Amino acid sequence: MQRQSTRRRFLTTVGVVGTASLAGCSNITGGGSSSKQPTASPQPTQTSSNETTSPGTDGNGSSNNNDSSTRGTAVDDFEGDVSSRWGISYGKYTVTKQDAFQGSQSLVLEPKKNAEKPVAKIFRSFYPDALDLSKHDLSLAVKVNKPKDIKIAAEIIAPAESSMLTATRYIPLELDGWVRFDLGYTSKRGEPVMDNVSEVRLQIGPIDDQFQVLVDDLRTFPKPTKGKVMFQFDDGHISAYEEAYPILKENGWPGSVGVIPDAVNAQDRVTDQMMKEMGNANWDMIAHASELLPNLKEQEQRRILQQAQQYLKIMGFKKGARHFVAPYNRVNEATLSLIDELFETGYLFGACPNNAQHPSNPSFISRVQGTDIRGTRRVLDIANEFNQLAVVSYHAIGSGDDALSVDAFEAIVDHVENTDLDVITPSQLVDGKGW
Repeated sequence: MQRQSTRRRFLTTVGVVGTASLAGCSNITGGGSSSKQPTASPQPTQTSSNETTSPGTDGNGSSNNNDSSTRGTAVDDFEGDVSSRWGISYGKYTVTKQDAFQGSQSLVLEPKKNAEKPVAKIFRSFYPDALDLSKHDLSLAVKVNKPKDIKIAAEIIAPAESSMLTATRYIPLELDGWVRFDLGYTSKRGEPVMDNVSEVRLQIGPIDDQFQVLVDDLRTFPKPTKGKVMFQFDDGHISAYEEAYPILKENGWPGSVGVIPDAVNAQDRVTDQMMKEMGNANWDMIAHASELLPNLKEQEQRRILQQAQQYLKIMGFKKGARHFVAPYNRVNEATLSLIDELFETGYLFGACPNNAQHPSNPSFISRVQGTDIRGTRRVLDIANEFNQLAVVSYHAIGSGDDALSVDAFEAIVDHVENTDLDVITPSQLVDGKGW
């Protein structure tokens, strides 16, 4: 995907790839040679279900139109004698039959009382038959009981700690119901051999508070042979048209704009004509809003989402009207249920990539913040190498608060150009092969 360009090249703008972590997405404690050794070695037994499970909840507490809970293949359903398969490195876990994503039970992870840094970490070994993730991604269901704002991390050992991947996903503040999500890779050590995964580790924390997190239904989902990237621009800021649009157009690439209906044609916002021009160039105009939805009753949330969707349909953006960006990256169970009912995909900050063929929970697709240049580069490189979907979000390009400079955005575009990633829109994702 090379092209001739007079724009400043990426390497002269920000230098070589660094080791700094994506904002809020650092490596989890316990990785590498300094980690505490596991206190147990679970026997490599098969879970009670190696095929698709029976229909259940969608991971946000409601029946799932996308039916994500019935796709994929189970790695571990956390049924039966969990202790025969999962060991504990830090904290503690218990089995509960009172609350499960699917089946009859789930696993409750908690730190030990009075721990200096509350953390819980469990692991499952795959021996003698290794876990093959060369053509699949992992997905997990979790429920955060306390505190409300937390991150879930996984380490994929392939086949040793010297060759491993880390996946980290943030769960928004108000979401306290079950939710499924992809374990998108956020950092890499060595050269992982993905058809020879010997161990999977799941970790909560460390944080400065006690917590209780339930986990269930670890499964694999097929992935494509190439990775993908989306560029999303929130709030209908005019820089999406004046700065990002011509830069991406130079490559023949589309993007998407999160449109707040009442803000169109306002100062520093896109106009009707700008939206039409970008739409004619295969850009998606997707639904967005300005209200903090979890603060509102479900009926009011429904009105706002329907209004945003209906506006786009009336303006001729029917494809884009199938997608929604959560305001302030905040959702609760009611919000996710409405997104699942009204839209085909939903997006919010999660700090990691996603499955690039069919995300395991289309209403909960993770984005990364494009203003962190080094972190964005790292996620793009990992998505490229392991065929995942990176959704990069911006508020504004140019100057001002939360804005990325034009030079820095051009640098990110140049970096994508030197990968094999396909640049797509939300509509191209759902209309593509394998959805």
